[in-house]
Amino acid sequence: MATTTPSRLDDITSDWLTEVLRSERAISADARIETFERTDLGDGEGFVGDIARLRLAYSAGTGPATVIAKVPTAVALNRATGKSLGVYEREVRAYDTLLPDVDVPRPRAHAAIYDATGEEEAFLDQMIKAERLPLFLLRVVLRKVQTDADVPPCILLLEDLAEAEMGNQVAGCDPARAAIALGVLARLHAAGWGDACPPLRHWFTNGDIVPRLFHAQYKNNRRSFERFAAARLSEHGMAHVKAIRKSGLARITRLHTEAPRTILHGDFRLDNLFFAADGSLAAIIDWQTVNRGPGVLDVAYFIAGSLPPDTPEAVIDDLLRGYHDTLVTAGVEDYPFERLLADYEEGLLLLLHRMSGLDQLEFGDDRGVALMDTWFQRFDARLQRVPL
Repeated sequence: MATTTPSRLDDITSDWLTEVLRSERAISADARIETFERTDLGDGEGFVGDIARLRLAYSAGTGPATVIAKVPTAVALNRATGKSLGVYEREVRAYDTLLPDVDVPRPRAHAAIYDATGEEEAFLDQMIKAERLPLFLLRVVLRKVQTDADVPPCILLLEDLAEAEMGNQVAGCDPARAAIALGVLARLHAAGWGDACPPLRHWFTNGDIVPRLFHAQYKNNRRSFERFAAARLSEHGMAHVKAIRKSGLARITRLHTEAPRTILHGDFRLDNLFFAADGSLAAIIDWQTVNRGPGVLDVAYFIAGSLPPDTPEAVIDDLLRGYHDTLVTAGVEDYPFERLLADYEEGLLLLLHRMSGLDQLEFGDDRGVALMDTWFQRFDARLQRVPL
């Protein structure tokens, strides 16, 4: 590119937009963006990215009236966490490499840019090698990694989904809407099930590739996480929180080893879903944590974060049955429903282990805090079915 890739929303210029959108053929070859109006979006929704709607004014040619711009967050703590998880390159690669071959509703990517440093593959190799360190040294390594907020310039320019209804995780949803979302999720999982799962890459890894590093993160955050959880979970829920002190590492390995592997969205929740006027799922956004692993993790994550706490477990079983029926219809033959039920409960406990990482994020405004509070209340309700 002749002009520098923006690192912040404030760095975006009309000239840069014109150049990059021309090169990606998102606007006509003679188009020129004279000015644009920016409206910031996503307060309390996206914790590792800054998002804005750009309303474009053309002095010549044609193109979309609006686009959505997404860059790494300006919050240093969250940006460092995002970098340590590789989310910025992963989302760009998802749009330009992975998703074009997968039949899943998503916004069109007008441009997906990540100015690679050449160190990305080496970083993953270093983390894999670090797995051999004693746990106390792993905890030191993680503390250092999670303070590095130096992220290469990267940006997504996406189709504006303003005509669709964005899901609202704070409000939650009813079982009917949950069933629609889980049906689309099942089709995504079926498309990448087992041998059909795309190959391992440094930005598209197995969720268990560094299990001891995940457990080291849990150890680093355990005390503050338990204090946070104690104010929001029941006695039964807290008993599970305390039990994962010993069981967490084994659960990571066991579920990833024993359950079939597929494409995981990694953050499949209402805030990342858009619904059409007819109620169908129009698009899934936020592919920053796409990875390879057991599909039940996406399922448990969505159910535990979306449905009211008083939703009967019989309704949850119906939703799981609907998800499974769609898998079978799409050609998945090696995953009995009874296995899904068992993996679902195991997935809830593994997610509880991973939620300790929330300590590495700032929640922002009142909506961010409300999101965490409602999430834990719903999660607690779903944990009640899991025996101690």
